[in-house]
Amino acid sequence: MKSIAALLLVLLSCATATPVVCARETEKALEASNPFVAFFGEWTLKDDKFSQVWDGHTVETVTIPRHHTECKTVNTSQSVMCVVDAGGLKGHIFWAFDQTSGQVHHLSHFGDRRLGVGTGGISPGGDLRLTLRFTDEPDGTYRVYEYTWITAHEYSMISRQFDSKGEATGNWYGGTFVRLRK
Repeated sequence: MKSIAALLLVLLSCATATPVVCARETEKALEASNPFVAFFGEWTLKDDKFSQVWDGHTVETVTIPRHHTECKTVNTSQSVMCVVDAGGLKGHIFWAFDQTSGQVHHLSHFGDRRLGVGTGGISPGGDLRLTLRFTDEPDGTYRVYEYTWITAHEYSMISRQFDSKGEATGNWYGGTFVRLRK
């Protein structure tokens, strides 16, 4: 609520400000009120490493050089769009926060066929936990994604797969992401 009040104050002050100053101050206030603000910026995989398990037990670590994700506000104060370039795999992730329910809504699309949709929550510290279903995975299965902040410039992401009975399959993927500094 404090951030909404701050935004209203900025909008009220726009009556006497120049359009450029008003636009700049409004943008800053919108960004500050966004629950995803910690994700804003450019990211890459730490040491270019990404780990995965596809058979339930064998860990494979792959190198994805020059992985690049850019996350930024769209045009609302409660959403973020992340555009991902992971070498041969490109895609995007959109998160929107529903203030009424406190839920985060997720929509993503990677490659030609991987469409993900689901919901979850965000902690006061900015950690995300989302339950998602994907069009290119077996019917009834789902994944639980956890984005956990390590520092202000580093977070881990892990995605664990569950079968239609809610049992973990042992399949997962994830990595640690670090902020690119300008």
